[in-house]
Amino acid sequence: MEYRLNVFFIIASVVTFLFVIRKIRKHGLNIDDSIVWILWSILLLIVSIFPGLPTWISNQLGFMSTSNFIFCLFIFFLYIMLFAQATEISKLREKQKELIQKLSIKEYEEKKGEKE
Repeated sequence: MEYRLNVFFIIASVVTFLFVIRKIRKHGLNIDDSIVWILWSILLLIVSIFPGLPTWISNQLGFMSTSNFIFCLFIFFLYIMLFAQATEISKLREKQKELIQKLSIKEYEEKKGEKE
């Protein structure tokens, strides 16, 4: 059973990697945003090829079980993604605010020019 599960995870990580590469090429996915996904698929591939690695790392870090380590790793990955998206949203809000201000000034100047 463990062999089939490892093969499944290898296939899933390769498909994920190819899917991200395809999205970059065909649909213009930003490379900066996709680096995390590429690294994640490579990490999944490494864990699939060397299934004892998560157990060894979890033992070295003092986790009670390997599943706790895997959950912690997933949560860490999600926090990285959340932080990156929050940063991007903050930048976009600042750009939106700047564009609204510029548009308002332009409209004010156009109305002021029409009155004169």
